This record gives sequence, C-alpha cells and structure tokens, in this order.
Amino acid sequence: MGQPDVSTDALVDFDHHSDDYQRNELRINADLRRRCPVAWNENYGGFWFVTGYDAVTEVARDGDTFAHKYEPDAPDGVSYQGEMGVPRPQGQPPLGIGEVDGPYHLALRRALTPFFCTGAVDKMRPFMEQSVHWFIDQRIADGQMDLVLDYASPVPAILTMRLMGLPYDDWQRYANLFHSVMAASGGDEYNRAIAEVPAMLDGLGKFIAARRADPGDDLTSFLVQFDIEGTRLDDSQLLDILWNLIGGGVDTTTSLTALSLLHLGTHRDLRQQLIDHPELYRRAAEEFLRYFTVNKQLSRTVSRDTVLAGQQLRRNDRVLVSWIGANHDEREFDDPGEVMLDRSPNRHVAFGLGPHRCIGAPLARIMFEVMVRAVLERMPDYEVDLDGVHTYAGNPTMTGVGKLPVTFTPSQSLGTPRPQ
Repeated sequence: MGQPDVSTDALVDFDHHSDDYQRNELRINADLRRRCPVAWNENYGGFWFVTGYDAVTEVARDGDTFAHKYEPDAPDGVSYQGEMGVPRPQGQPPLGIGEVDGPYHLALRRALTPFFCTGAVDKMRPFMEQSVHWFIDQRIADGQMDLVLDYASPVPAILTMRLMGLPYDDWQRYANLFHSVMAASGGDEYNRAIAEVPAMLDGLGKFIAARRADPGDDLTSFLVQFDIEGTRLDDSQLLDILWNLIGGGVDTTTSLTALSLLHLGTHRDLRQQLIDHPELYRRAAEEFLRYFTVNKQLSRTVSRDTVLAGQQLRRNDRVLVSWIGANHDEREFDDPGEVMLDRSPNRHVAFGLGPHRCIGAPLARIMFEVMVRAVLERMPDYEVDLDGVHTYAGNPTMTGVGKLPVTFTPSQSLGTPRPQ
C-alpha cells in the first residue's frame, strides 16, 4: 500500500492487537487525540487510525467515502475490507447488514427497522421481564450466581432466538460460539472458536430452507419472503444477514450489561445512586454505553481521495475508527474517564452514526434497563468475586466479560413461569 505523505507527528507505530495496547488503550488514544486525531499506523500494511470525536463523526456520516462493505475484488479496483478490523479476522463470515452499502443496504434497513423500532421493542418488554426473573429465580435461593453465564448471556440470547424463530433451547449453542470468538485472545484459542462457524452456518442454512417451505411470523420468515425490486434474497445473503443479527443479539447486549453490573458492583456509590433514583436508568444506559463502548473499533475502506482533519487520505486506504476514542474525547465530554449516571448532554457514538447506525439500539437500551433493574431490585447487596472475573483479552474490536461470579443475600423465588 505504501506510506502516505504525512508529517512526523502523524506517524504512529503500535500494535493494536498487542497486550500492551489492550492494557493502555485509553491512554494511547488520549495521546493520539491531542497529537494527531487522524494518524497513520505503519503496522499490518498501513492504515489510518481515527480517535478524535469530530473526525470519527465525519467518517461515520460519510458512508459513500468511507465504505463499510466487504468486497475485496470489487470491479472499481478498490479492495473493500469491510468493518471487522485491520487485519480482517480469519474465518469470519461477511456481516449481511453491516458490510453492505448502497441501495441494497438502504432497502434492508427500511425493511428491518419495524422489527427494532421503539414500538416493537416495547411489545417485547413483558417477555424480557419474564425472562430476567425466571433466570434469577433459578439461583436466587443459592445466594450466588454468575451474572454472565446464568443471566446476562441467556436473557439476550433467548430473546434473539424468539425474534429469529429459532428454538429457545439453542440459545446456549449460539451464545457460546459468539462469546468464544469475541473473547478469544488469538492463536489456537481463536482458531478453535472460529472452527465451529461452518457447522453453525450449515445449521442456519437448514433453518432457512425450513422457513422457506413453511414460513411463520418471525423475522427469518419475513426475510425469506422479502424481495428487492421483485428479487428475493438468496441463501448466501440470508445467511450473512442472520449471522449479523444473531451475533449482535447474543453478544453486545450481554457485554454492556455485564460490564455495567461489574462496575456497579465495585462502585457502591453509583449502585446506590441508581437504586435511590431509578429515573436515571435511561441516562445511565447512555453513560455506560459511552464509557465502555462495547464495540470499540470498526474499519472502513476509502473509496475516493479525501481530506480528513487535515490529512490526505487516498482511494483504497484502510481506516480504523475508534468509537471508544471518540467517546473519551475531552473536547466533547467533561471528565470522560468518570462514570456520571446523570451525564447530560451525552452525544456518544457507541451505536455509530449515519446510515450504518446500529439498528438494534432501541432494543439494547431497553434490555439494559430491564436486566440491570432486576438485579438491583432482587439482589441489591451483591458482591463481586474479583478473582473469578474473566474479561475479554486481546480483542481490539470488542470488550466484554466472560465470567462474573457474585454472592448476595439469598431470597425466595418469585415462581416466574419459564419463558416460552
């Protein structure tokens, strides 16, 4: 690709996949924002690293110049590398919504929005509440549980199964796969996790075929019957879309909820503030979204020469957009390193911006509130076993928690019916 003509201040040389970067990400990003919010990193063949809030929002809103799509052999001569990072992880199927652009993407967004709008999410709330209380009921008398394995993982996964029309009992298989891929630190661990993907896709292909033959009233049934200008989606498109939706459903909300419960469990003043002032749940959701920014970075491909924050970007350049860098920009957020449950305004970019803004944002917000509220109401004195906490390590794109063991004062089950 070659090094562009940039000033010395704009040249950086660090490995964003390294343990050192993972430990010091916020500090490194802060230094870059002050020195050069759009910097050229020479590793992995070279790419632009964007950390400043203004530059990140400009990239996010200009989907034509900064392409999301994965099309390495595009006819226009640009090698579009998708949004999954630099370099793109091996073995990852294309994201059927996130890694497409243009009229096809817009048509999909318009078709899927009614399933994720505020009104549709409000109708899901009773099922969410039933699910959270059923899972808490299973462990409430024990006085101990794992808030990831026993709670924050199964609740979003079961809701995703319901939305897609998949059997509820399959939730653990899908959740375990996506969590394993995201939590893997690389090498053999990642290879073992990603090796399970072909079998999962094969199963989804069979599910698609079954829905084609006998549609129901779920989202998959809608997709197999959906057409764009008279042409229905083919099996490859459907697989990519389902992979995208299921992955977003079973991992990101789990990570947001688990990280928030970990923080509240180790900051008693904030936990008590939220217990005493439940009207803060909506603002608290936005603040934890900003502070943790579960989806930390996504990549783009430059489709045409452009200037960003004074830097000359060339057609075919790769760009890594740091959402977490933007969400900790001191010029946009006062004391960004502090969690303020009542922060306002809070123009975070945890869901992205522009045409590819996360379609599941309304669902994630409500699920956060329902899951965190239930824990604080039913086990308000929970204590985190810090020695047993496992956080994602070595993943530059996503952050999350794999295990979150806690103890609390035992109490009686509510006898909540099993979700069905």
